[in-house]
Amino acid sequence: MDVNKPTGVQTVGDQPHRPPPERHEEAPERDEDDKARRERNNSWSADAAVDLGGALAGGVTPEVQHILDDFAAQIEPLRAEVGLAKKHEAYYREIALAHSFLPVPNRREFTRELKHVIDHIANLSPSAALVLAHVGNIGDLRRHHGRKAADAALCHVAKAIAAAIHPTDAVGSLCGEDFGIIVLNGEPDVLNARIAAIRNHVVSPAFSWPDWHAEIDLVFGTTVLQDGWTAEQAVDMADRDLIQR
Repeated sequence: MDVNKPTGVQTVGDQPHRPPPERHEEAPERDEDDKARRERNNSWSADAAVDLGGALAGGVTPEVQHILDDFAAQIEPLRAEVGLAKKHEAYYREIALAHSFLPVPNRREFTRELKHVIDHIANLSPSAALVLAHVGNIGDLRRHHGRKAADAALCHVAKAIAAAIHPTDAVGSLCGEDFGIIVLNGEPDVLNARIAAIRNHVVSPAFSWPDWHAEIDLVFGTTVLQDGWTAEQAVDMADRDLIQR
């Protein structure tokens, strides 16, 4: 071959040994099920699977309805159990927060409420106060007439305090013969008026028990709540004031 002799350049399509590609027609659907499946998929993309009423848009076959009925039969007992559990929770919560026989919250719930007020004391003007009420002669009643008489006297005092305080105030048992009262307005005049109202409600109507005619003796201690205190610190400060009185 003479490398110096010019030769023509053939294009790829002009090469005699490479025939042009054949044109294939689009293959027909081989499986009618595949075609139907694609049509269903296209229709599902445009239509909602479930209507607003909760029923299947395309209707419910007996087999599907049977499955739904089985689900419903399993869900209803679970729903009943959840409702019963919620009732039990509310019942045990009430027991945990209420006093065993007095119609006021127990010490745990009262100190929780007291701590809540102290945590938000900066938003109160004037500041809130704590009043500690001690039934001084309940021990004499207990020794001479028994526990039942003492419990009845404490119930009388609890009801009297609840009737005397403002709806925004709170009362609770601090165990034994002590009651705590949270007064949101801690001004001295308001505290004195609240204490006077409690005394009046305790003595009128007076507590009566067979063969016991002494009046219930109440001693009070007060303290203005301070930011940063714990509930126990507030009770201790009111108790110090009660002892001094």
